[in-house]
Amino acid sequence: LGHEDLGKVVVAMRVLALLTVALASAVALQPGRPVRGGLRLASPRQAPLLRARVLAADTDQAKDTEALGEDGLTDKQREIKRLRDAEVFMTKDTGRYECRTCGYVYDPEKGDGMLAKEGTPFEELPQSWSCPQCQSPKPYFESQLLTIAGFADNQKYGFGGNGMTEDQKSNLIFGGLFAGFVLLMSGYLLT
Repeated sequence: LGHEDLGKVVVAMRVLALLTVALASAVALQPGRPVRGGLRLASPRQAPLLRARVLAADTDQAKDTEALGEDGLTDKQREIKRLRDAEVFMTKDTGRYECRTCGYVYDPEKGDGMLAKEGTPFEELPQSWSCPQCQSPKPYFESQLLTIAGFADNQKYGFGGNGMTEDQKSNLIFGGLFAGFVLLMSGYLLT
């Protein structure tokens, strides 16, 4: 094949591809036949029903527009905003403090290995104490807080499980399952 023939073959393939797409579109868009996404084109008999649904949707939208308050929100949007504003999670202080400069974490159980001995809380360190890694002063440290899942308002309910961290809850659940398994297996040892 020469260059001219090759060009004709490419043009013919493109035309064939376009015809295939057009034919597939025509078949897919037949009235009453499902189209991608579950939509259907209305047949001539279904057209009045479709028009009625569109008008009903427009009427509902108009009612929603009328329900807007002076803040531009519907009642449902106002309720969602109120709940989001009330979404305050409970936090617990871990006792550890992290240097904002270098990321060093002061753990009171370990101390710093130099000036602060084991068991010395961060608050009892002298004001002249500085980070053992980067020498940043004490005010450059911030407390590491542990966020507990759930709203702060709900922490007082239940048997104390609402105030537990995720790890504590996991240990309680899987520890209970393990204890139940050991108890079950110990019943087999009795026989």
